[in-house]
Amino acid sequence: MPRRNRDSAAGTFHVFTHCVWAAPRLYRDATDRIEFLRHLAVVGAKVGWTCVAYCLMDTHYHLIVDAGDGVLPTAMHGLNLRYARYHNRRYGLRGHAQFERYGSRRVADGGDLLTTFAYVARNPVKAELCASAHEWRWSSYRATVGLEELPSFVDPARVLRCFPWPTVEPAAALRAYVEKR
Repeated sequence: MPRRNRDSAAGTFHVFTHCVWAAPRLYRDATDRIEFLRHLAVVGAKVGWTCVAYCLMDTHYHLIVDAGDGVLPTAMHGLNLRYARYHNRRYGLRGHAQFERYGSRRVADGGDLLTTFAYVARNPVKAELCASAHEWRWSSYRATVGLEELPSFVDPARVLRCFPWPTVEPAAALRAYVEKR
């Protein structure tokens, strides 16, 4: 049975990968994670999508991206291919780095965006890699809530606009929303 066509119309998506099949982890150290983030920045600039958030786990990653019409499949192919080539070269492996194709889900509205953002930010807590989302170094969450400098390729404005400035300070409201869950 042929695979179903992916949703490639313009919109905001939660994108995620599946566990690695050929290696114990997709990211074995900080060098791997930095290299992936470099590829994420390059691909994002090339295809013109907006990375709203990212979180790199040990065996997979999560992205929230705003992508134009037809951009998501092209960007994901480029990102995963670039990283697989790096990963395979570094560890003497061949083939795909992920177990299967990436998954993606269209984010419906502002409420769905907040819920999805909190899920992505809290993924390391759920996996027991840290006690609180702000402790995880390999996520854009820390920068989004003002605890460190924002990477140049991440634009969290869309998620921060879910909180009504000037009634509340958006980064503080987002941090309270994520960390109380």
